[in-house]
Parts: sequence; C-alpha cells; structure tokens
Amino acid sequence: MNFTFRDTISKEVLCNYLSRAVTMAGGPLSPKQTPYVADFILDVGAKYICRATHCWRPSIDDYATYPDQKRFIEQLHEKDPEVVFEACIFENVTREVETIPIPPYVFEEFGLPVENRCFSLEKLLFPNGFLWELIGKEAGVPDITQTETQMFFYYRACEYMKLGYEALHLGQIEWIGYHDPDRVAYTAVLSRIRAFAKHHARRGFVILNCHTHGDIGSDGRLLFDFHMFPSRPKAVGSEPHPPTADNPQRCILEHDHLDSIYGKSLGGRTYSGWECDSLPYLVELDNYGNNPAIRNQPNPDLIESWGMDEITWFANQPDHYRAEFLRYAYEWMQDCAKGDGYFAMPCQRIAELYNKQGEIVSYQYRAYFPDAIEGGTGDQAVIRQLWKE
Repeated sequence: MNFTFRDTISKEVLCNYLSRAVTMAGGPLSPKQTPYVADFILDVGAKYICRATHCWRPSIDDYATYPDQKRFIEQLHEKDPEVVFEACIFENVTREVETIPIPPYVFEEFGLPVENRCFSLEKLLFPNGFLWELIGKEAGVPDITQTETQMFFYYRACEYMKLGYEALHLGQIEWIGYHDPDRVAYTAVLSRIRAFAKHHARRGFVILNCHTHGDIGSDGRLLFDFHMFPSRPKAVGSEPHPPTADNPQRCILEHDHLDSIYGKSLGGRTYSGWECDSLPYLVELDNYGNNPAIRNQPNPDLIESWGMDEITWFANQPDHYRAEFLRYAYEWMQDCAKGDGYFAMPCQRIAELYNKQGEIVSYQYRAYFPDAIEGGTGDQAVIRQLWKE
C-alpha cells in the first residue's frame, strides 16, 4: 500500500491509512505503556492511530507529559516512519484552562497585542450561559465564533504538531459550531491550523476530522479531510439477557439505523484539491457513558447497544463473539462502503467491564495480549489476522 504524502494527501493514500486505523484512547501514553503499545502498532500493521493522546480536561498538567509523548512518537517513527498519530481537541473545556498561559505566537497570529495571561473559560464559552455545564460543573462547550476559542484550538493544534502528531480529531462540530451555521469561523481557524502545518508538521500537512456526516466551509470546500462517526451497532434480539459464551448479545451494522453515517458522508472538493461524491469516513466503537437501568436490553431505538455504549457492549462480549464481530464489521464495511468507509479497530478505550454479578471490575478495554498487560483481551491477534489476509 502507498502511504506517501507531502503538503496534501491523495484519496488513495488517505483511504490506505483509514483501512489500517485503530483507536487507542485513554490519555497520553506513559513510559510504562510504550513497549506494549509499540509492539501492538508494529505487530498488527496499524498506520493511523486514532485518539493517540486524549485530554478531556485540558490544563497545564497535560504539558508535563509532552516530552514523553514526543519521545514515543520519534521512537516509533524510527521503526515505521509512515505511522500517523492523531491528537484530540474536544468539545469540552473546564476552569482548568485558566492554568494554561497563552504564548506570544498565538496573539500575534490573531493580530492581537501580546498579553501575560492564561486562557479564560468565560471567553471560550457561549454567551448567556448557552451549553454551559452541559458536560460537568464549571465546564462547557467552547463556541468557535469566539476569538478566544479560535485561539485555543489553534494553540492546541500547533503544540500537538510540534510533538509529531499529524492528525487532529476536533470533537462535535454541531455543538462547537452551533453559532457558526455557515462555518465562517471554522473555516478561518482550520485555515490557520493548516497554514501552520505547511511549515511545521512532519510532512507539511495535518489530517483533520471530527464527528460529522459532512460540512462545507465558507470557501466552498469540505471542512475536513475525512469524516468520523460512531458505528451504531444495532441490537439483534428481543429478550433482555447478559452476555454469555453460549448467548452473546448480537449486533449488526445497518444503513439508515438512527443517525449512522453509512451512505451519508457528504462529498465535495477537499482541501487537497480532489473531488468526491462521498468523502472517505471512519466509524469507531464509541464511548459516551452507560445507564445501568437499561443494561442488557436490546432496544434498537436507542443509540446504546444492548443498553451500553458501543465499546462497553463490545468489551463485555465473549472472546469468540468479539472476534466474530470484528471480522463481520471489517467485511461489512468493505462491501457497504465500497472504498469510502472504514472500521477503526479497537485497541484501547474507556469502557465499563462487568463481572457475572453486573459489578464494574475495570474501566478500560485493552486489545493487547494478556502477557503484555493485565486485562489484555488478546484481540490483537484477531486484528493482525484480518489485516494480513
């Protein structure tokens, strides 16, 4: 496969990357994690590492991890220079942003006088309390029409690119861009990010995506380089029951199920200059929280799969059915999307794992081999086999 790009990315190369995507969420990697994480990436042949750094509550403390992140990316690139690592800038900001100093280059980029101050939570959020504390106390959704938010997104993007990240996931555009229906503010800030990438990213380009079926910028081009969305597994069955080896909680993927993206990824002209009827997209086993009251119930009208978020549902299935579902999803996407859609294999992600009594025993799904880390499922072997066939 061709994984070569510089300054722009072709559809062929982009699709090759998406066909070898894994989700590796859970926070910035620690030095203790790097050996088995590197082994996973190289062993399965992963090329696009979704959510390789995952900071839900940005603060000054996050920056203490930057040297380790940079070191890991550089070490992995010595073994495989083609791998792309993705960082995230989410739809959540808290009072902790007020510990992050704004460097002079950010003020200068926006034509503002340089000040000695940190980011302001109030200046990031929507006016009049709109979407404040939607996610937690003293937290809210940043408003992309605010100059402070554009500065914040620009700053985080630039700092990640300095570390070696070549892709950015930008969260929920419908929330962040609620007051930007024509995507004027989004177009402006993403143009600044891409301009920085041209001179500072490893290959002069940063791959941008967010959770969306598609958005057109104010310049008439597609805002993002590919689209990302939950996979929306649909429960099969009518009787509630917990997952067992003999009776797993089966799900299927289906066109037009709820708000799924299948067949609905918006086409147009990309930033790289090529046109498409449907922009390539990636689906993932998403996490968004769990409600014990509906667990193990197969309600197809809810976004929950058997009453759980997608990755929690998957993580609690027996070994043989997890392997079966990964193969099914991989092959279904190949048939359904016909070159446009791809399934991101799960590597690690926040999930609730339950024992037979329904008690939570872990908050992390891990596909690694059990001898590499306690709680590893060994799904690494399944992913490797699928991609080597």
